[in-house]
Amino acid sequence: MRINREEFLKQLESVMPGLSPKEIIEQSSCFVFMDGMVHTYNDEISCSQSSLLKVEGAVPAIPFISILRKLEEDELDIRANEENSQLLVKGKHRRAGIRIDSKVLLPIEEVDKPKKWKPLPADFADAVAITQPCAGSNEAQFNMTCIHLTPDWIEACNNHQVTRYRIKMDISKSTLIRKESLKHVLSLDMTEFSETKHWIHFRNPTGLVLSCRYFLEEYPSDDITEVLKVKGSKLVLPKGLREAIEKAEVFSSENVEANDVSVRIQSGKLRIKGQGVSGWFSESKKLEYDGKDLEFTIPSKLLSELVRQYNKCEVSENRLKVKGEKFIYVTTLGVVDEKDI
Repeated sequence: MRINREEFLKQLESVMPGLSPKEIIEQSSCFVFMDGMVHTYNDEISCSQSSLLKVEGAVPAIPFISILRKLEEDELDIRANEENSQLLVKGKHRRAGIRIDSKVLLPIEEVDKPKKWKPLPADFADAVAITQPCAGSNEAQFNMTCIHLTPDWIEACNNHQVTRYRIKMDISKSTLIRKESLKHVLSLDMTEFSETKHWIHFRNPTGLVLSCRYFLEEYPSDDITEVLKVKGSKLVLPKGLREAIEKAEVFSSENVEANDVSVRIQSGKLRIKGQGVSGWFSESKKLEYDGKDLEFTIPSKLLSELVRQYNKCEVSENRLKVKGEKFIYVTTLGVVDEKDI
């Protein structure tokens, strides 16, 4: 079967969010080909997309996509051998064989099938991009590791920072989705969604369906509403912060679970610092401020997005607030220890 390599790679890459690096479910580290589709499933995320490859079975995902990326041919001949035990990949003077399990064991039938699709708000990806970095990573507080979707807003909180993005979404009830699941909508150009009993599904114009398991845990929205009411003194952020953030992120990005930078506000200046296992970077900017010294941490991507759109914020005794046209971000401030200045 002659297959366009680049188009096939795009199909496989689009379903990779559903893979599991550890096979927590049998074949959850595989691309599963069935009925002209390719599927992945890891218990919290399921992906499905039409496939150029018309075979039946499960193929180890990482070695398969890795060899396809390294080949140079525009077209490849890919087919199962007679025993259906290997997937044979043939290029010009190149051959490869990948194990294929003809028996599909991946329980993709556990994912509810979407029926009615609704338009996804045009700024849904923007809302996720701003709220997702504020969700926590402490599994002991499960609800804080999720993004809270409601008919009127999307929000996330990790007990020291919170973002609420106002957006009208035609969902039937408020739900929680793991931040690591929902983040994948950012790069997949999703335009529709559907709700089923245990899942919320997103679909893009290519037919890719990303399904995220949702949860009905309680969420402290009332407490968040009170936090968002904080008032403070106006502060104009200095120019050139995005460039400083990019430099600091060289090191902060080494912290996979929390790519945060620290921001220190002192009389007359603001300092950005990023630190990782390899080293650190710090840069100061002039600032019209004469209050007490303060410091906070914030995801670098979020800070970059905030300063890209807005250069003003409010500072109260213990909180900093940025208010945009559709969102509000609040973080807890710490008092800087003088010996650390």
